[in-house]
Amino acid sequence: MKTNLAPNVASSLCYLPFVGWIAAIVFLVIEKDEYVRLNAVQGLLLMIVIWFLALVTTLTVILPPVIWLAGFIIQIILTVKIYNGEKVMLPVLGDWSSLVLEKTSKG
Repeated sequence: MKTNLAPNVASSLCYLPFVGWIAAIVFLVIEKDEYVRLNAVQGLLLMIVIWFLALVTTLTVILPPVIWLAGFIIQIILTVKIYNGEKVMLPVLGDWSSLVLEKTSKG
Protein backbone atom coordinates (compact mmCIF):
# COMPACT_ATOMS: atom_id res chain seq x y z
CA MET A 1 0.00 0.00 0.00
CA LYS A 2 1.13 3.55 -0.64
CA THR A 3 -0.16 6.87 0.61
CA ASN A 4 -1.01 9.62 -1.83
CA LEU A 5 1.17 12.13 0.00
CA ALA A 6 4.27 13.63 -1.56
CA PRO A 7 7.43 12.06 -0.07
CA ASN A 8 8.55 15.35 1.50
CA VAL A 9 5.15 15.82 3.19
CA ALA A 10 4.95 12.24 4.47
CA SER A 11 8.56 12.36 5.67
CA SER A 12 8.13 15.68 7.46
CA LEU A 13 5.08 14.35 9.33
CA CYS A 14 7.35 11.75 10.96
CA TYR A 15 9.21 14.49 12.84
CA LEU A 16 6.28 16.52 14.14
CA PRO A 17 6.59 17.14 17.87
CA PHE A 18 4.23 15.08 20.07
CA VAL A 19 2.50 13.16 17.24
CA GLY A 20 5.32 12.44 14.77
CA TRP A 21 5.97 9.02 16.26
CA ILE A 22 2.40 7.98 15.41
CA ALA A 23 2.82 9.13 11.79
CA ALA A 24 6.20 7.38 11.66
CA ILE A 25 4.69 4.06 12.73
CA VAL A 26 1.84 4.39 10.22
CA PHE A 27 4.19 5.27 7.35
CA LEU A 28 6.61 2.54 8.31
CA VAL A 29 3.81 -0.01 8.06
CA ILE A 30 1.98 1.18 4.92
CA GLU A 31 4.45 3.23 2.86
CA LYS A 32 6.62 1.62 0.18
CA ASP A 33 8.76 4.69 -0.64
CA GLU A 34 12.24 4.08 0.82
CA TYR A 35 12.85 7.78 1.54
CA VAL A 36 9.67 7.99 3.61
CA ARG A 37 10.45 4.74 5.40
CA LEU A 38 13.98 5.96 6.21
CA ASN A 39 12.58 9.15 7.72
CA ALA A 40 9.96 7.16 9.62
CA VAL A 41 12.62 5.00 11.28
CA GLN A 42 14.88 7.99 11.89
CA GLY A 43 11.98 9.95 13.42
CA LEU A 44 11.09 7.04 15.71
CA LEU A 45 14.70 6.60 16.81
CA LEU A 46 15.00 10.32 17.51
CA MET A 47 11.90 10.26 19.69
CA ILE A 48 13.15 7.18 21.55
CA VAL A 49 16.48 8.91 22.24
CA ILE A 50 14.70 12.05 23.51
CA TRP A 51 12.43 9.99 25.78
CA PHE A 52 15.37 7.90 27.03
CA LEU A 53 17.54 10.93 27.83
CA ALA A 54 14.68 12.66 29.62
CA LEU A 55 13.96 9.51 31.63
CA VAL A 56 17.60 8.94 32.58
CA THR A 57 17.98 12.50 33.79
CA THR A 58 14.84 12.57 35.94
CA LEU A 59 16.94 12.68 39.11
CA THR A 60 18.03 16.17 38.19
CA VAL A 61 15.57 19.03 38.22
CA ILE A 62 16.77 21.09 35.27
CA LEU A 63 17.88 18.53 32.65
CA PRO A 64 14.61 16.86 31.59
CA PRO A 65 12.94 20.15 30.57
CA VAL A 66 16.10 21.17 28.72
CA ILE A 67 16.15 17.84 26.89
CA TRP A 68 12.45 18.12 25.99
CA LEU A 69 12.94 21.69 24.75
CA ALA A 70 16.01 20.75 22.71
CA GLY A 71 14.15 17.75 21.27
CA PHE A 72 11.17 19.96 20.39
CA ILE A 73 13.43 22.46 18.60
CA ILE A 74 15.27 19.68 16.73
CA GLN A 75 11.95 18.16 15.62
CA ILE A 76 10.64 21.52 14.35
CA ILE A 77 13.88 22.15 12.43
CA LEU A 78 13.80 18.67 10.88
CA THR A 79 10.12 18.99 9.97
CA VAL A 80 10.74 22.25 8.12
CA LYS A 81 13.96 21.09 6.41
CA ILE A 82 12.46 17.86 5.14
CA TYR A 83 9.24 19.56 4.05
CA ASN A 84 11.40 21.95 2.01
CA GLY A 85 13.01 18.99 0.23
CA GLU A 86 16.32 18.72 2.08
CA LYS A 87 17.65 15.24 2.68
CA VAL A 88 18.72 14.91 6.30
CA MET A 89 20.71 12.04 7.78
CA LEU A 90 21.20 12.47 11.50
CA PRO A 91 24.56 11.38 12.91
CA VAL A 92 24.38 7.82 14.25
CA LEU A 93 20.57 7.66 13.98
CA GLY A 94 20.72 7.92 10.19
CA ASP A 95 23.10 4.97 10.03
CA TRP A 96 20.93 2.96 12.43
CA SER A 97 17.86 3.79 10.35
CA SER A 98 19.52 2.54 7.18
CA LEU A 99 20.60 -0.62 8.98
CA VAL A 100 17.07 -1.26 10.30
CA LEU A 101 15.55 -0.84 6.84
CA GLU A 102 18.21 -3.08 5.31
CA LYS A 103 17.52 -5.83 7.87
CA THR A 104 13.74 -5.59 7.55
CA SER A 105 13.75 -5.61 3.74
CA LYS A 106 15.84 -8.81 3.66
CA GLY A 107 13.78 -10.66 6.26
